[in-house]
Amino acid sequence: MAGWREGVLVAAALWLPACALTAGNTLPADRAENAQPAQRAGFVQPGPGGIAAQTALEDAVREDALRAWPGAQRAQLQVQTEAVTWADGSLGCSQPGRSYTQAMVAGWRLVVRGLGREAVYHASQRGQWLLCPGGALPPGRPGDVTR
Repeated sequence: MAGWREGVLVAAALWLPACALTAGNTLPADRAENAQPAQRAGFVQPGPGGIAAQTALEDAVREDALRAWPGAQRAQLQVQTEAVTWADGSLGCSQPGRSYTQAMVAGWRLVVRGLGREAVYHASQRGQWLLCPGGALPPGRPGDVTR
């Protein structure tokens, strides 16, 4: 019986340092992804039923635009919201080197306008939102599947 215990201890003694070396030498899986510029994004806590309130998303993107546009006042920024169904988990704002859920996602396109500027945000009904540079699309019917 003592031989079996010694064997387990020897195996553990050899295995644990190998794990430490592997963990310490791990590099990011995709350096290109890590080099991407940070995307302005956020999250609004969903309410009952797992759906975020549209007004809460409007407030969140308005606040983001206020931080990005020095001198802007809350009353100067208008938010136009349109219900859409995004073609996948990228919410219509895919980035090179990233993977996304391949399922349609219900959400909104929110356009913040003020002081001669415009910012297009995309959001999911679950509360995720992000600034989508170049996200302005030609007008379509509300609820159309987009990108």
